[in-house]
Order: sequence, then structure tokens, then C-alpha cells
Amino acid sequence: MKGYYIHIIFSLTGITIILAISSCIEAFEAETLGLQTALVVDARLTNEVKKHHILLSNARSFEQEDIQHVSNAQVSIVENADTIYSFEEISPGHYVSTIAFGAKTNQTYQLRIINSDGRSYVSTNETMPENTPIADLTVKRKTNDFGEDGVAVILNNNSLGSQPRYFRYDYQENYEIKAPNWDPFTFDIIDSIACLDGDAFEVDIKPKNSERGRICYGENLSKNIILASTANLNENTISDFEVHFINRENYILTHRYSILVTQYSQSVDAHSYYQSLLAFSTSESVFSEVQPGFLAGNIYSETNSDENVIGYFETAAVSSERIFFNYQDLFPDENLPEFPFSCSGLGNPRLIPRGYHCTMGASGVCDGNCESPLIGQIQANQIVFAAVKEPTDFLAPYYTLPKACGDCTVLGSSVKPEFWID
Repeated sequence: MKGYYIHIIFSLTGITIILAISSCIEAFEAETLGLQTALVVDARLTNEVKKHHILLSNARSFEQEDIQHVSNAQVSIVENADTIYSFEEISPGHYVSTIAFGAKTNQTYQLRIINSDGRSYVSTNETMPENTPIADLTVKRKTNDFGEDGVAVILNNNSLGSQPRYFRYDYQENYEIKAPNWDPFTFDIIDSIACLDGDAFEVDIKPKNSERGRICYGENLSKNIILASTANLNENTISDFEVHFINRENYILTHRYSILVTQYSQSVDAHSYYQSLLAFSTSESVFSEVQPGFLAGNIYSETNSDENVIGYFETAAVSSERIFFNYQDLFPDENLPEFPFSCSGLGNPRLIPRGYHCTMGASGVCDGNCESPLIGQIQANQIVFAAVKEPTDFLAPYYTLPKACGDCTVLGSSVKPEFWID
């Protein structure tokens, strides 16, 4: 079974060319030529009954930073040359079908786009591939080729008949985060104005009204394109295919972890398109025979045959599986990964700054250092309460920690996902 991992440098949201050449020569300023006006299309139709999304933009040069969205276009998908599914623009360059629908097997689908200036674009007619359900999704402890100990996410499919099958994968990671130093008390700023009524700054602590920030949930989406194929195999089966690897030192594994793997059954042409992206992204040198450049997809201009269009209108059948596991399931009685913030050292910022001074009177005027380090860090959401300093210290009364140590919303959401299983 063949597997490919692609990190795209030729993006569907623009054109990015990355050159990494290290030598004692004069720096070379790269420029992108010839594709500045090309339409970029990100469109995929699946068998899922839902409102489908299409993104339109113009290719950007190496020198540009902002994406140039294409607005006010007429976008539709035509089924069997007669049924039309229209799309509406919900934000610049972002189009969504007006009704929910799903592609059907043995039907043809064509993408149609008419820009606001009248230029029209169409794709070739594409047929929905036969859906292949994921047979098994598991995890196992593994040492990878770089000597890293971690968790491999493994996928298997059953016998897939006599014809070669082509797949693309993506995944969504979700994981539980626990604030290691969550405290039921929080800071309460009483007086943050220097010399108000002739008094000094004042900060107290108060009980929190909820446990928000104690347990959170993070999310990561796959960034690479992952391909697999059964072509040229004796057995037409996906077996022990590694979709993802997580180093055991990654804090996202610390407590409970979940991954949703989505399998897209592709046509051979769509698979070849993404394989070409692989060839571009793995070229060892910009001076090699295979160089990043324009990659023709299945979308073309009806108005101007010489105009380039970037992207591929893909029809793909979808199968998804989600699994959960705890760190201790694979690493029993072993040390947990380190939290991504250092929580071992307590801070003790001053409430009353050095050089603080107020003139006498009912309404004092600060004529010294008028900024409280403690209040400044609280207002900037940089710290959380850790403990009261003993013995009492009026100038610096509290110990503190970086906010993430006591409030996990720095790293994730306090809202538990609907699919989450404890």
C-alpha cells in the first residue's frame, strides 16, 4: 500500500513559493511571474447531504500578503446537465449552496462560475466515486523513523475488489486540557487609579463564580495532504496505513485525546492532481527538472482559452471514524508530557511600585511612579492568582502564575464538544 504525505507549497488560496538556499552569496529577491490574475478555486463536492462550500480568490504573487477574494460571482454545480444547485456569497469569496444536497453515484457534476465582469469558467464533468467505508481505525505506541516515541494512528480497509482505489485523508484532533494550577479564587481590582482619594492601589481576591478555565478542549486540523492508493498492489487493500503520528512529549496527549479521520474516495484524475503537488513540494532544488509552476486542474476558462485557472473541482465519497484514548492507555505509569507553560516558579509583582508617591490632600496627585505592575499584569490577562504572600506584604501581597497555568482557555475552549465522551 502506497502512502504519501504532502505539505503544500502551491496553495489553493494563492501561490506561495518557498526557496531555502544557504550559501555565502548575495541574497536573491524572488518574484512570481505570469499568474497574478489567475482564478483560484477551492471546491469539493461529497456525498454528504449538507450545504457545500466553494472559495474563490485571485492568485497572489510572492510579494503580496493579502488574499484577493473574488466577490459577486455566480456559482453553481450542475447535476447531469439539468439540475442546478446555486451558491450564494456569505462573505468575500466564500460561497455556500442555498440548499443542502449530496452527490450521488453514477451521476455527473460540473462546476460553473461567472465572474462579475462576465468571464465564465467550467470544470470537466466529474462522477462520484464509489464510497469505501473505513473498516478499522486504531492507535498503537510506536517509535518512528526519527527515533521518536509516540502514538501512530493506523487505518485499515477491507478488500476493495479488483479495481485500484485512490484515497485522500484529513483529520481533526480534539484533546482535553486541564489547568495544572487552577484556583477557586481570582483577583478583584478595587482601586486601579493612582492616588484616588489619596489612597494607594488596592487589589483583593474573591471566589470564582464557576469552574470555567479548569478543564478545556483544544482542536487541531490537519495541514498536510495525505494520499493512499492500492494501485500496483497484489492485494487491493489498505493495510496498516499510518494517517498521523503524535510524539509522546506533545502535551495534547496528556489526558484524553480524540481524532476524527475522514477518508475521501477519489477518482484517479483527482489523485494524480494531488500526486503532482507532491512532486512539486518534494523537488530537492529549484534548479531540478521538476520545478514549482502552474499545475493544470480540471477547471478552465470559457472566455479566454489562454487564461490559467488554479484548483481542482473534486467529487469525493466520504467515510469518517473517530476514536478516543487516554495517555495512560498507551503509556501506563509513565510521566506525563510537560505542560507548554512553565508553572514551577511563582511570580510576585509589586502592587505598589517603587517610587510611588502622592501629594497630600483629599484628591491626591501622583508625582512618582504611577503604574502598578500587579494591576497592569492582571488587566493584560497575563497572570492568575496563586497564593497570598505570608507574612503579609502590603507592597507585593500576592504570588502569581502565568495565566495558562490557572486558566486553560488560553489553550482551548471551556465548552465541551457535543461529540466528546469522557
